[in-house]
Amino acid sequence: MNDAILTLEHISVSFEKGKPVLNDLSLSVFGGRILGIRGENGAGKSTLLRVMAGIQRVNAGQRRIAADAAKNIAYVPQEIALYPSLTGRQNLDFWAEIYGLHGAKKAARIRELLRTMDLEEKANKRVETYSGGMKRRLNLACALVASPKLLLLDEPTVGADVRSVRTMQRIILDTAAGGSGVVLVSHRAGEIEQLCDRVLTLENGRFAETCAFQQETESNP
Repeated sequence: MNDAILTLEHISVSFEKGKPVLNDLSLSVFGGRILGIRGENGAGKSTLLRVMAGIQRVNAGQRRIAADAAKNIAYVPQEIALYPSLTGRQNLDFWAEIYGLHGAKKAARIRELLRTMDLEEKANKRVETYSGGMKRRLNLACALVASPKLLLLDEPTVGADVRSVRTMQRIILDTAAGGSGVVLVSHRAGEIEQLCDRVLTLENGRFAETCAFQQETESNP
């Protein structure tokens, strides 16, 4: 087993001195694997993803991330993070610049993502004209522009049409196959079981259940 890309140890998060949203959670994320997180609304799934991304402060515990992944994390929140008045290509160009891609390398990566996400025909159209599924595909493409070592996905396929869902699921699998660690939060029926090597179920801020769908999995969360 390769070293973990990300490890959380005994993480707790509380808001305004209230009941802990996350309570003494530990887990590891490995390259080439997809970890699923499921649970009811309010269970703490989105907060957990923000902790993994390093944008949520914790009240207790430790977050460790591999040196080569520390500056190469892509976090896709459930809310679509696109500029509707810009074209699909311009949105990708913006995020590529943010991630430090320039020149021919940037142009090639944008062409690749537009092709992979089946958005070539709409590349020069404003995002405000896109369907919901197309926006979801472009949203994921923007996260992948820098080929992240750690990809964190919060309901990436919610509200998308069947064609878009299949495209995004294939890309998620391909991303893990390329060696990246992927964490997926999803309520879509069957998606967790179809895509993930291992699933953790959050309940009242704690892990209530762990399921492994492949033989070669970690013995601990």
